[in-house]
Amino acid sequence: MCHLPRPDVYYDQAAVLGTLLLLDGRLGAGQAARFLTPGGLWQQWIDGPPSKDYDAPDSYREFIGQLCDLADESARHCTAQRR
Repeated sequence: MCHLPRPDVYYDQAAVLGTLLLLDGRLGAGQAARFLTPGGLWQQWIDGPPSKDYDAPDSYREFIGQLCDLADESARHCTAQRR
């Protein structure tokens, strides 16, 4: 999220926001809210050049959650094979 003030840096921002939202949900931290206010850094970053076509922030949270679920399932599978 440190690159949000720089609209020209477009890589990984959606993944970082999704991760922050997922952690907020699990930990009750509420850290993502400051980036998602109307006219806030997330909106400024999306609107800034170059133009970006991005989904709703919750879609990134869901995607990161799916990746975490996959990693958890893979870890369980690897652990079961070692026994």
